[in-house]
This record gives sequence, C-alpha cells and structure tokens, in this order.
Amino acid sequence: MKKVVLPFLATLMVVAIAFVGCEEHKERPADPPRQAIPLEEAQKLANEFIRTRAEIINDSLNITDTRDFQFSLETLKQYIDYVETEGKRLGRENLGIRIHFAAYPERSQYPDPGYATVILVPTASVQGQVKPQGILPVQDDLEVIDSLKALNFGNGGRPPNDLE
Repeated sequence: MKKVVLPFLATLMVVAIAFVGCEEHKERPADPPRQAIPLEEAQKLANEFIRTRAEIINDSLNITDTRDFQFSLETLKQYIDYVETEGKRLGRENLGIRIHFAAYPERSQYPDPGYATVILVPTASVQGQVKPQGILPVQDDLEVIDSLKALNFGNGGRPPNDLE
C-alpha cells in the first residue's frame, strides 16, 4: 500500500507546486520587451508617417489606403508557436518574424483589392554563418525560412484608424 500511496502523494505535491507557481506567475506584472515604447511616442511615430507618407500614397493611388492592421493575440500566439516549433524542427536558430508592407492586386479575389496589407514571415540566422568575434555586438544576418508559411489576412483599418 505504501508503494502506491507515496508516488501518488509525490505526484500530487508536484502538481500543487506547479499550480501555485503558475498562479503566482500570472499575478505579477509582465515585463515589456526592451523595444517597448510609450503610447505617446508611438503616436508621434504614427503622426510622422501620416505627415511624410500617407498623403503621397493616398494621392498616388487615389484612395485613402489602409495604414493599420490588427491580428488577434490568439492568431499571433499560434503563428509564433508554429514558427518556433517548425523552426526548431528544421534546426534553425535565432528565430524571428519580419513584417513586410504589401498590397493586394487591384483585380483580385483578395478581401481588399488595391489596398495595403502586411505579411509576417519567419526568419532565422543564416545557416552556416560564422558568428563574428570581437568586442562589438553584431546582429546575425537573418534569412526568411522559405519552407514555412507567411501570415496575412489581419484586419486592415478602412478608413485608417489613428492611435488617438
């Protein structure tokens, strides 16, 4: 009987500790990444895009083009999981996601023909790259992992949404 009870109690204890640890982790505030900026700074950057580019783009296309895109957190998490899982399976390192501006062809079956969109593509360190040695940090060269899928079809703001 002791042989059955002890492993059961040990397992129960590990599960309880893990559960308590998860609850404590959820309650503490999350740290933002180093690249996070205040919303006020983001607004300045968005306004600079509007001031220096939006009118030129809109006049050139004769439309008020989309300049904001939204993906749900669930979609982004699923895509990040996909890139991490498949990138590791392929033996790739320093995984990332590059965001490209793109546009749907005017005469197409896409949801917003003629309007801007963004595509997210998985990246990784260039395979076989020799890491530089020295005192200055040098960013790895990154390449698109062309065997994985890109992400598209976020919700584009039409008319564009401002941060304000």
